[in-house]
Amino acid sequence: MESPDTNASSPDFSELPDVTWVRIFRFLPLRDRAKVARTCRLLNEVFNHPSLWYSQKLSFMGEMHNFSRKKQNVFCTPFYVELTKRFGKYFQDLTIKIDGHFRSIPTDLQEILEQVANRCRLETLTIEAGTITSAFHERYGFPPNYSAVKALSRFVQKAFRMKHLHIRSWPMYNKMDTEDCNIFKVLALNEKLRETLETLTIFWLEEQDWSERKPILFSGSPTDIIQVLDSFKYLTTIGLRTPMITNELLQMLASKERSKLQLLKIVVHYLDPERQPLFAVPSIQPSTWQSLIKRNPDFRVECTIFLNTPNLELSNMLTPEVPLSVLSYMKYSKIDPLTLTKLYTQYKDTLTKFHSYCDSYNIDNDLLVMAQQCTNLTEIIYHGELRSGTVVAIATSRGNALKRFDVKEDKIKVPTAYDDVDEDDVLARGPDGQLVLVGLMKFHAPEDQRQEVLQTMASEVSNTLGTSWKPLK
Repeated sequence: MESPDTNASSPDFSELPDVTWVRIFRFLPLRDRAKVARTCRLLNEVFNHPSLWYSQKLSFMGEMHNFSRKKQNVFCTPFYVELTKRFGKYFQDLTIKIDGHFRSIPTDLQEILEQVANRCRLETLTIEAGTITSAFHERYGFPPNYSAVKALSRFVQKAFRMKHLHIRSWPMYNKMDTEDCNIFKVLALNEKLRETLETLTIFWLEEQDWSERKPILFSGSPTDIIQVLDSFKYLTTIGLRTPMITNELLQMLASKERSKLQLLKIVVHYLDPERQPLFAVPSIQPSTWQSLIKRNPDFRVECTIFLNTPNLELSNMLTPEVPLSVLSYMKYSKIDPLTLTKLYTQYKDTLTKFHSYCDSYNIDNDLLVMAQQCTNLTEIIYHGELRSGTVVAIATSRGNALKRFDVKEDKIKVPTAYDDVDEDDVLARGPDGQLVLVGLMKFHAPEDQRQEVLQTMASEVSNTLGTSWKPLK
């Protein structure tokens, strides 16, 4: 079309090369991408480009519970089923996620999944097969259909060049402890994976995820885990929960017959060992950690604490020899101030990230000292209570070396006129001369005063970090 003001023509976007359109499509959500593809033949051809289907996530809706004898099929929209049928052969990075309880998969979808498993050349696979199985669900609930589990396990059975495998959850029922349904046995039987697999995480948790308190993590004994992992000599990254970890396992991973282990990701899943001996934190000998470091000086450990775990129990595993690089407290855990002291005394040279998503109070000084002493710290996420002055002090101590700094706005305490009042005093006179409850007023500043303090804090932190910053809502 001719421009009304000039003789110049508007650009003809149809003349853009395919590589440009493919790049544009990558920024679009899948449904928007499909809508754009309907506009013309050219964009429809771009929609079918194999590189756009390299990474794909298949989401299914399961059941609310598994106590009904009638098994309901997982639900997936026809739109995603058709796309999987058409483009499944191009999948290389695939995530399969089932929300709720995994009971059954409709026959036609099973056939499509099996076709995809047989045809695609997966490099990365993530499977979250419903709610993780607990002893309660096994005792009172009903397991999925064998054919449904086989449809998912076939992705692992048929893999021949997979490098990264993440099993977020899997139906671990004694009734399904077979070579084609038990994920550990399926892994052990695929000899091709032994030559290609570099990353393996089993029942790993991310940030604020929730899990069953008493999950079934494996069948048999921890010795079986050693036998499975021993088959995969080229693993460089491993993620496990503490009930799976033993001193013998780590000694095996330090063997010279294996590739050098680069990263060990540990979820500390602790329960009272007097009632649940399986969930005690394992005792790891300092010499075992030293063997792993000697094998690879760059070896690092990432630790995520799922539930409240006493510092004494953590000390069984987190000895001074551990090259701890990341420590995360999940939502239902609890920070022990002694652990923070341990961080800046034992791991000040290795710690790079500290994440805390749990409620915590009165640890401002410990958190600040940790930020000052841990010279390689680049990330701090803290969702507990924190004074506004501490937020600024932490940012100042790290400067632009701090690449991520998250605190919750509603957890920030601002100074009040009652902060210096003796803690033994119950009542004090306010600015208007009226008696007020000191303990209550210490936690409530006028809203206009609070917003002013928060704005000043955000400005100071932004200047220190060298980028725009504000607390999370």
